[in-house]
Amino acid sequence: MNNNMPNNNNGNQDLNSFSLGSIGNTEGNVPVPPIENLNGVSSDVPPVSDASSNNVAPSVSPVDTSNNVSLGNENIQVPTSVPSLDDMSSGSEIPPVSPIPPVQPVSYDVPETINNFSTTPVFNEIGTVPPINNIPNEPPIINTNEPKKKGNKNKLIFIIIIILSIAAVGVGVYILLGISNKPTPIKIEVKDVEIEAGSEISTDINDYASFSGINSANCTLDTSGISDTKKVGSEYPFNITCGANKYEGVATIVDKTAPVVVLKEVMIQVNGEVSPEDFIDSCTDATSCSYRFSDENVINNALTKEGNYKIDIIVEDESSNEVTVSATLIVTIDEVPEEPDLYLSCTMDNETLRLPLNASVYEGTSIRTYTFTFDSDEEYISFKSLNEKLDTITYENVTGSPSFDDNTNTLTITVMLTKEELDQEAGSTLPTAYGALRQYYQSQGYTCKLTQP
Repeated sequence: MNNNMPNNNNGNQDLNSFSLGSIGNTEGNVPVPPIENLNGVSSDVPPVSDASSNNVAPSVSPVDTSNNVSLGNENIQVPTSVPSLDDMSSGSEIPPVSPIPPVQPVSYDVPETINNFSTTPVFNEIGTVPPINNIPNEPPIINTNEPKKKGNKNKLIFIIIIILSIAAVGVGVYILLGISNKPTPIKIEVKDVEIEAGSEISTDINDYASFSGINSANCTLDTSGISDTKKVGSEYPFNITCGANKYEGVATIVDKTAPVVVLKEVMIQVNGEVSPEDFIDSCTDATSCSYRFSDENVINNALTKEGNYKIDIIVEDESSNEVTVSATLIVTIDEVPEEPDLYLSCTMDNETLRLPLNASVYEGTSIRTYTFTFDSDEEYISFKSLNEKLDTITYENVTGSPSFDDNTNTLTITVMLTKEELDQEAGSTLPTAYGALRQYYQSQGYTCKLTQP
């Protein structure tokens, strides 16, 4: 009997021992609902009488039933009769029982995420459990290898690095100390010395040589061989002594400075004659000065008619240094007196009045000049470029013939005055005697003195 009855190899109970709603175990068995009634016939098998006396099982009346049993949506095929014990004992083949179909798993709803936090499913049926995935219960991997012992390799490398670093620092300090302790070589280079003609001889030893590795204060300079600085082109020796060493050099006298010129106005009668030297009051230079008109045609044309003219004169020294100056020429139709013996020069502020004297008597035409100095080169150059070609200009309410001095950024305006014009200006007839004339102008605030023509 035990060999012929159907069993559940997975250890489940008999078919009629399952409860409604139960499921198989977690190993994959399909839950089977219990069979409660087959067409009104109880599924329980009636008890079998004790047959120990004859070992014959009593007969069991067959149960008539339909082949189909409805269980949910599935039809189960069952046998139409139950075999008797005799059949079982005689070894007759027991007809197979149709397999019980699997029951469909109960569905459940997986809820949507609530408030983006909880995702715990809510089951629609109480008593049901969601299927659990078959997750193998694997033991954790344990590293049974013993940790390797750290060697002393890193420590050795670290020690080597420290030793090399100390050695490098030591070498660097040694080299630095060697360089710093090494004496700087003494080097003295004598210069090519040029001395401007007529200037003072420099006593600064650094103007004659450059010094390296030694303080120039420890050396001495000897310029006694330089005798005359006015001889342009002359060469003179000089000496520098540093301890036991002596260095010799040569100084050359040069002239690279243009002459400094002071001009004076010239008055001449129409068709008269004039030379460049007539316009030069003084020329300062280490050498002699020479003069020439910048344009002969300009002076020749000016002498043909009355008026005030600007005459450009080139002044040059012996070293070919030159400067161009602008002088004033006054051409008149009147007779010009001879050069006076002296001038009474009276000055107040920027005005100078020159009164000609002959035998200490005032006579002839006086010259009044106004001098204006510009504060900047730009202002002077701008004014000169606009007015230098004019014969007469007006500046700060003064009208006359202009002349320009580029060395001092100075404008000079000259006005010629007859004795009658001075009498009219004074409001009375001026005295002609030197003493009375000087006293009058000093009373007006002028400072007066006698000057040469």
